[in-house]
Amino acid sequence: MPRTHRILFDTSKCCGLIRENYHDLSNRWFGRETNEGLELSIVETAYLLISDRARIIVDDEEITSLEKFMEKAYNCLREFFWPSLLVYKDLRDRGRRVKVVREGEFIIKDKHGALRMVKVLEEGHSITLEDIVSDIEKAIDNALSLVIAVVSLQGDITYYEVGRIDPRK
Repeated sequence: MPRTHRILFDTSKCCGLIRENYHDLSNRWFGRETNEGLELSIVETAYLLISDRARIIVDDEEITSLEKFMEKAYNCLREFFWPSLLVYKDLRDRGRRVKVVREGEFIIKDKHGALRMVKVLEEGHSITLEDIVSDIEKAIDNALSLVIAVVSLQGDITYYEVGRIDPRK
């Protein structure tokens, strides 16, 4: 049975902190180690809560449900929180190591050890061709392949591997 961690969630910084016994999570690509402990994004915090691996403390109150956590951290919920959480959970549940880069963007390590950049989009949200090209270039510059995860309004996820082609070939 996995260890239940105690996460202190700071609603002003919108991040969680585990001060002790977090090395099992750090070794599985959760969070970012700091001098204070393991700092977690809101998506990582929510994932650990819904997978029964954490108790969250917000303003000296223990939170044990996602609904209550979302109420307490409402000011931290951004446009892509829900789609990002769905993709993050799907990738973790498939056994992938997932590192949060920024909201709606992850680095994953697949089962064969290949690293990929995952960009989360929600159905109906427009994106420009320039944004896609920029994401492709950023992935290539970092020796990664780009995967776009599109989350439907029903919560279904479709993954698309995106790359650059040379039309002259």
